[in-house]
Amino acid sequence: MKFLKKIRAVVLCILLINISLIAKAALPELGWGPTITTGLNLYVATTGADNYDGSINTPFKTLTKAQTYIRALKTTSGLPVNGITVWIRGGRYQMSPLAFTSADNGTADKPIIYRAYNNEYVALFTGKQIAAANWKLLSVNARLRVHPKVNPDNLRQIDIAAMGVLNTNTFADSFTASWSIFDFMVDNQRQPISQWPNLNENIRNLNDPSWTSCNGSKDVQSFYYGPGGKPTDGNSTNELDLDGTNRAQRWKKSIASGHNLWLKGFWRVPWSPITVRVADVNTTSNWIKLAVNASGGMGSKYTANADVAGTYRIGDGKEKWCAINYLDEIDSIGEWAYDFMDKMLYYYPSKDLTKVDSYFADNSLPVIKCTSVSYLRFIGLTIEGGQGNGFDFTTSSNLFVGGCTIRNVGANGINDSGGSYNVYQGNNIYETGAIAINLASCGNRLTLTSSNISIVNNHIHHTGKLSSNFAIKMDQCVGIYLAHNLIHDIPAGGVTTNLIVNCTFEYNEIHNIALKESDNGGFYNYGGWTCYGNEIKYNFLHHNNRSNGLYTDDGTSGFNYFNNIVHNSLSPFLTGGGHHVIGRNCLIVDGIKSASIDDRGISRFYFVSAASYGGRVRAINPTAEPWLSFGTQLMTKYGYPTSDPLWSCTLDSLWRPEYPNGSKLIDNVEVNSKGFSKPAHGTVTIANNVAIASVASAGFYNYANMDLRSNNATILAKFPDLNTAFPLMGLAIDDYRVRVVTRAEVGGLANRGAAGDPWAEDPIHP
Repeated sequence: MKFLKKIRAVVLCILLINISLIAKAALPELGWGPTITTGLNLYVATTGADNYDGSINTPFKTLTKAQTYIRALKTTSGLPVNGITVWIRGGRYQMSPLAFTSADNGTADKPIIYRAYNNEYVALFTGKQIAAANWKLLSVNARLRVHPKVNPDNLRQIDIAAMGVLNTNTFADSFTASWSIFDFMVDNQRQPISQWPNLNENIRNLNDPSWTSCNGSKDVQSFYYGPGGKPTDGNSTNELDLDGTNRAQRWKKSIASGHNLWLKGFWRVPWSPITVRVADVNTTSNWIKLAVNASGGMGSKYTANADVAGTYRIGDGKEKWCAINYLDEIDSIGEWAYDFMDKMLYYYPSKDLTKVDSYFADNSLPVIKCTSVSYLRFIGLTIEGGQGNGFDFTTSSNLFVGGCTIRNVGANGINDSGGSYNVYQGNNIYETGAIAINLASCGNRLTLTSSNISIVNNHIHHTGKLSSNFAIKMDQCVGIYLAHNLIHDIPAGGVTTNLIVNCTFEYNEIHNIALKESDNGGFYNYGGWTCYGNEIKYNFLHHNNRSNGLYTDDGTSGFNYFNNIVHNSLSPFLTGGGHHVIGRNCLIVDGIKSASIDDRGISRFYFVSAASYGGRVRAINPTAEPWLSFGTQLMTKYGYPTSDPLWSCTLDSLWRPEYPNGSKLIDNVEVNSKGFSKPAHGTVTIANNVAIASVASAGFYNYANMDLRSNNATILAKFPDLNTAFPLMGLAIDDYRVRVVTRAEVGGLANRGAAGDPWAEDPIHP
């Protein structure tokens, strides 16, 4: 009896542990925020009808009906006191894209709110469902092209034309970020488009997973895949045919029969891969000819010219490439390809297709679009299934997106052009085809008018699935506030900016970025000599071993990096020739290269006469307001020397603005890192930085778990508020986020990508 009791106790304990684990796994991250009492409540439900009155017991069926009802109400009696809430009951709403205009505006005291009811799961979905009956066995001709190691009976095909899919135009001969065809999901999981090498395949353990490499250039648009070239690494192994499947010959045969093949590659530089159609595969001399020249020609730009005219380079043997979207390379469960000649999608299903929810993301319009709209709020919604952007806002203001999940869209999660006073708070954004949040022309650089946009407490991960891209991008923006966001598992850089002014980025956490590309940064900034007043402070960048940490590229000036933690990045600071870039009181841990200020502006002609440098300064009319006073304010705030007044010094060739004048790396502390590098030219300060030889000596609370608080007096002397600031870095609990994921949960305790080659970066940098 005692034995049985013990057994019951053990079983109960196991059950409780399992229940606890299940409960933990199911814990929500997002909340729906406080309920605002509005003058009118309307209801929408999948079980409703559009001829109902929109009450809780007789709800509308569609959001379009709620929208038209509100428009009519505004023209008759106006908005009620405190505005309107449209409560959306749980379920997936198969719908056409929803467009709002100024006719849908709320007001500051009478907002219009679209939100999930009582924390129910609400999905706004513009995908095209696939019935199981549409899937067929492979045709005779398709079976002839199936990978030799795959049983053709395991694959299925579907007639795309018969399904009425719209985005089926053939790829351009050459493209970079654009993606022109539909996307394909099963059980809300994006299925991987076929490629060789496979996503996790590391050929000979020498290449990055999912890539092979060139073996030297043949001419301006051809490269060797086997012996024949003379790459500088001396390695000419024929990886294409290494697995014994006669791949080169198979490709040649399929291309000859009209089935075009595209290769994605870093043909010239290690960023922005270019996808190019194949013209020919020569199996005798081991070369592949592309249909058009890849931008810049063939071969790494860091190798010698291969011809007198300099139209292509020898190549270093590390230019990586892969084949995409080919029936011949479907050899892993879940892979698919769309054949432009056959008009068929071919698929290696992971599950019984009669028991899955499958759909095409085919509608290129945004799921929700606002044009010249103000005072709308979207709360607690899941946005999915479109081939365009999730939310798309144009010249709109005072919009709020909170507690939403944006996933499985083909372009950007949130796209904001010309917006102001918009807030994006507490959202989860993942599995986007391109960028998670993209801002353009928000605020006015010429007048220094702030956009007052806030991007706060969002969890952004696994983006850029169709076009290698950044997590967050800002172009020509003023006054953006970016705080408490968690960014990870990104193919390119974390946050990238161009021509921004007066922005503040603080308390963000960024790890495991640059998984596909290099020459980028956790914070990568570009734009030349008029990007002043930006502060990047109290951010935690870690496990980014193929990315730079705080990177100010190509003469970009006026950035201030204060009190950041940069762990295991290529270069913790990389200042590429800019003025008044200040890195101060930061903690550098396990740096791979030195923190550096360089003088590349000399060899790259960053002169007063250059349109992208002196030209941009002249364009802001610096001798007139508001830029004249702005220059004076900057000098006072950041301690620029009065002998070099902004902006006259920048336009004075005697000041040598091609030098990195005024830039500083001061009062930083590095642990197990590579020191600080000073350029040969320019008025530059690198001073009062200290080094700690090992992680063990740094006194970190728990280095293995990435708790970099410290009891080391040297560190605390340089970063006095480290121990109070560190717990605030990353996500936080607020009205729209009820739980913060741990670093262990999201894989933030180790590098996920292969280590980058430190010398694949700009060779100016030591």
